[in-house]
Amino acid sequence: MSFKKYEYVAPVPPTGLIGCNNYTLSFTERKFVNIGIDPTDTFPVKVQIITPSRYVYQTPDVLTQIFSLMDEILSILLDTAKYKFHLFLETAIFKLSRCVYKKENVLALESKTATGCRIILNKQDLFALQNLELCIFETVARKTAISRPSVLKQFSQIVRCTDAEITKMTTPPAHINGIQMFIESLPENRLLAGT
Repeated sequence: MSFKKYEYVAPVPPTGLIGCNNYTLSFTERKFVNIGIDPTDTFPVKVQIITPSRYVYQTPDVLTQIFSLMDEILSILLDTAKYKFHLFLETAIFKLSRCVYKKENVLALESKTATGCRIILNKQDLFALQNLELCIFETVARKTAISRPSVLKQFSQIVRCTDAEITKMTTPPAHINGIQMFIESLPENRLLAGT
């Protein structure tokens, strides 16, 4: 029997998602699904699966691929635990495979773009995820159609207001902390008005 041993690499803490909705896969095992808008990128809607020590971000498209393979995944996970690696899907950004953890078949979802971002889900977690499929995709659709445009509009208003105020200054802030303090000092009603 051969198996791959994973070395623990602590992941960078996850960024906060804007307008986040949370769903519980397993409260006792502290496994959750968060859906929100990622402020670190171009404000895409992302799905974050969190376990006690790890997390992984997925796009809704990746989640669609996972749900399309769910029957195959569950049939293999429900089989007797074998120390045999099974790759379900691999792309440039993630890898989806079956492995054995504590003598049980589990699904490993690993990010190929972020070091240390790898989670494992057992069959109970997958059943819970499958039960939440409709809720998850309705939330993604709502975030994409309503929340994201609203956040982009607010962001644009804040940028316009900040730009207008900075151009009025004789000596604008020279470092990021100065800019942050300047933005925080602006009245909220002016930021949201964009003037």
